[in-house]
Parts: sequence; structure tokens; C-alpha cells
Amino acid sequence: MSKDVEASIIAMIASAGEIEPGEITRDTELAELEIDSLVLTEIVMDIEDEHDIEIDLNTAEAWESLKTVGDIVDVVKQLVAAKT
Repeated sequence: MSKDVEASIIAMIASAGEIEPGEITRDTELAELEIDSLVLTEIVMDIEDEHDIEIDLNTAEAWESLKTVGDIVDVVKQLVAAKT
């Protein structure tokens, strides 16, 4: 499951940012992808829908904690695991 989660998130980010998925890794910083906050919000909403979870991003601190693709993957994995 964990690789599937990572692959689906990378695919969503790649699609939204018009980037080749092979260019994105866990260590890729979101700032490097030049994805603005509106697009990132849409990506997060898509991730929530796909995995039936809710990522709490109601605070500036929450947004600041998401620096890399791996940060998003880790949050999603934690929330999915907590659901089961």
C-alpha cells in the first residue's frame, strides 16, 4: 500500500504541475515544482477524496510542515493507517 500511496500522490502532483512523474521523488521540495498554493490546495483535496481522509491544513503551521513530496506522503500514510 505505501508504494501505491506514494505513486498516486506523485502522479497527482505531476499532473497538476505538468511535470514528468519521473522527475519527482520523496525529496523533491514543493517550492522547486513551482506549484502555487491554490494548485497545492486542489492536490490536497484530490488526495483526500482518493484516500477518504481529511488533512488538517487550517493553520499556517500545517502548511509550513509540508515542504517536500515525502512530507505529504507521510501525512497521508499516517492518516490512512489511523483509519484502519
